[in-house]
Amino acid sequence: MEKFISSAASLLFVKCDVLVVGASAAGLMAAISAASEGVSVILLDKNLGGLNHLANTLFEGMATRSKIQVEDCYLQKELEGMRIISPSGCSVTIPAKGYFIDRQKFDDRYKHIAESAGVTLLCGEAHSAKLDGNRRTVAVDEDKIHARVVIDASGIGATIARQAGLCTMRHPEDIAWAMEAAFEHPGIGEESFFQYWVGSMAPGWKATFSPAGGDQATLGVFVRRHGPNVQSFFSRFLKEFKAYKAAEYNDIEDMKILTIKRGGDPICVLPGEMVSDSLLVTGGAAGQSGLAYGMRAGSICGTVAAKAVAAGDVSRRFLSEYERRWRSEFYWEYRMGRSSLETLREVPDREIDRLCMGLSGKKLLFGGSFLKKAALLGARISLVRPGIILDLIRNLAKDQF
Repeated sequence: MEKFISSAASLLFVKCDVLVVGASAAGLMAAISAASEGVSVILLDKNLGGLNHLANTLFEGMATRSKIQVEDCYLQKELEGMRIISPSGCSVTIPAKGYFIDRQKFDDRYKHIAESAGVTLLCGEAHSAKLDGNRRTVAVDEDKIHARVVIDASGIGATIARQAGLCTMRHPEDIAWAMEAAFEHPGIGEESFFQYWVGSMAPGWKATFSPAGGDQATLGVFVRRHGPNVQSFFSRFLKEFKAYKAAEYNDIEDMKILTIKRGGDPICVLPGEMVSDSLLVTGGAAGQSGLAYGMRAGSICGTVAAKAVAAGDVSRRFLSEYERRWRSEFYWEYRMGRSSLETLREVPDREIDRLCMGLSGKKLLFGGSFLKKAALLGARISLVRPGIILDLIRNLAKDQF
């Protein structure tokens, strides 16, 4: 059982080198990385004893790219890859090894790593982080924490960063609002592929089926530009999913929904401002989508914060090393990701069907650098739908940051 300060009520006044607000995956990694550099770190979250995060999948390529070693203690099921399914049911298989993780065990594992690195875990809610010379004074309930560097890793709300005047997302209107249900049905979790439906069923992103082993799985929808309430999209997907699986499973209509989670995925908002004097922003708060990529961003962020403290310079200029390092690793992936999803959003269902039929059975996974892989994949897709490259370029040109 982890040890943490359950309340800030008796603190009154605390000092630390780095304060991380939010025990997201990015926040946990920021805290661990900063503490590993020898500075004092507090990790603050109002729900520290019962985190309830939505993301529960990792892919081997992204994990390797982000220097994450997937561990057995939270691994629930290993999968062979993914299937992209068109509105009419045509599928394209991509053999990209992936993992369904037990998110509670994952969070517990990284909280333990943080504690072992010397991080102080604190339950409480940060209400503001006022700049005070070369540090920030963070209001936590009735008390205050003075930190040389504050890291906002609180998720898409990014309360501290917004109060500091930062616009952390270039396209906040493109948050993909999500609703995901954990459910059980005999044998449903034994399938070997994640399955992602695209098209009008989940405009702008996807509807998902994730086998979790045994009788367990999750269903979800991630929808852009239709507001935070995506219940109607989920209800439609649930109905169509049951019809799609009816031939494979007896009594699929009786599948039992166990829990439902709601949230937002900044899948293609593109990161905006992530640095100010004595302040850094990481993970979902900075529009850095993806569990693995968010963790890598947090790691870079924590390291730079610690080095700033050690150098005695927590200015925006010094801390901008974080943004430079992040951009050198991920800039093109995020730009291409948004361009791809914007192009997909514009394609009607019948064209998605044609595209999937043309790509079915074709090799879509390539080696090499990101740009090489993107070029080869684009060339393969253009053989099926020649105009798509022009659409991708047009959307890519819209967003330089």
